[in-house]
Amino acid sequence: MRHSMAVLACLVVVGSLPLSVAGASVNASISDVEVSPSSPAPGETVTFDTTVRNLQSSDSPLEINDIAIRKSGGRGITEYERVSDLGSISPGSTLEVPLTASFDSAGTKDLRVIVYGRDRGTGDNVELRYPVKLNVEERHPQMDITATDSVAGVESTGEVTVANGLDSQITNVEVVVEGDGVEMTKSRTVRSSIAQNGSITAPFRFRPESAGEHSLTATVSYTVAGDTTRTTTRSKVIESDPLRNSVELDTTAVGSGTDRALRVAVSNGANAPLSDVMVSATSENASFQRVLLENISASTTRQVRLNATMDEPRADVTVTANYELGTETEQTTTETTLRSVPGTIDLTGLDVVRQGGRLQISGSASNVGSTDADSVLVSVVDTENVTPATPNRDYFVGTVPASDFVSFDVYAQTEGNVTSVPLEVTYLVDDTRKRQTFEVDIDRMGGLAQQADQDGGSEGGNQNSMLPVFIAGGLALLVVVGVLVRRYRRSDDDIEV
Repeated sequence: MRHSMAVLACLVVVGSLPLSVAGASVNASISDVEVSPSSPAPGETVTFDTTVRNLQSSDSPLEINDIAIRKSGGRGITEYERVSDLGSISPGSTLEVPLTASFDSAGTKDLRVIVYGRDRGTGDNVELRYPVKLNVEERHPQMDITATDSVAGVESTGEVTVANGLDSQITNVEVVVEGDGVEMTKSRTVRSSIAQNGSITAPFRFRPESAGEHSLTATVSYTVAGDTTRTTTRSKVIESDPLRNSVELDTTAVGSGTDRALRVAVSNGANAPLSDVMVSATSENASFQRVLLENISASTTRQVRLNATMDEPRADVTVTANYELGTETEQTTTETTLRSVPGTIDLTGLDVVRQGGRLQISGSASNVGSTDADSVLVSVVDTENVTPATPNRDYFVGTVPASDFVSFDVYAQTEGNVTSVPLEVTYLVDDTRKRQTFEVDIDRMGGLAQQADQDGGSEGGNQNSMLPVFIAGGLALLVVVGVLVRRYRRSDDDIEV
């Protein structure tokens, strides 16, 4: 605004000078030259609206042959525009003629508007002059281009920031981005205005056609006061990487019993997002649902669950992920096995040891299923000839993970001819209580414990346990006696000789 006011002030002062050099019969002047825009940029078209007035005091019309705008001073003649055959101006009338010019460089321009005419009354030539001083300034809104890392064949994003540092607001703002070797998928943004010292951000999207360097050029068109349209551009060189495809699948069996499923993790190791990701599974012995994922960003992992309907306890499964990477359709697969065996407890490694008048039964509660078994309890079944005994009438095993085991010990007393002891195992699988009974053969007995019976009859127990010691002592005594007798006999023979 400061520059515009300076130009206008200059025009007012110069316009007050006496500019008529006509003969006595014509009294005419250039009353005004309005410049628009008042502070143009290099290369911008400037309009000089020239007003020629034939005063009321004139005795005859003024015929206008030419009106020109020239450079003032310097060597030679530099004429920017000339308009001819404009007709006559009667006394008391005016004629407005627009002249246009543009200037390649910034700086102060000293100009002159010249009117070439003829006095219709006397036939004399008339020449009117009007000096104009104009400041041409290299001033545009500031621009900046930013773009995300780009990959060949993959859509990327960027934005153009336009900051208005001019003396007034700009209107009808249009931002257009073009690229060298790139496809612009969004290139144009329009805003009604940008206030003085204000700014806007214009987003754009592009897809490099190949790897390597590419140039992006942003062009901003806008209007300043006086309906003058200006244009400015800015370029930026970007580097696009080649597309790298790296997608992996990882599967985990989940669920229990026949309610089984596969949890599939899709890991995107590519340098671009995956779109329209369809995860599916096929098997001869099972059917699976499919899951669609819209987008998986680079260097991220998404998980999906594929519910299964199994026809057999075991199913060999092929898991497939189809997806879009850039402009290409890709696929990756992996193989896995899904089993429908629920958690099941079996008693293994059983051993039976007699402790006085009771039996110690030890072993392992083994989970031969593919899911956990909870609240596992092993108990001696009370029957006519079998009674649970202390210290462990039953044994709480707790949770047995899939394909794992936990040891236990229980005690029982027997009466009569008993060949086996019944053990009952109860446990939870998927909140369902299961119950199993096992007959433990006493023939599994592994030996006799050297421990007194805690339930009574300790005297008899001690006598029975000492019997092997007495027998061994007697045998040793007989051997010693035999050796002594033999030595005695040998000594007798020696005396006789």
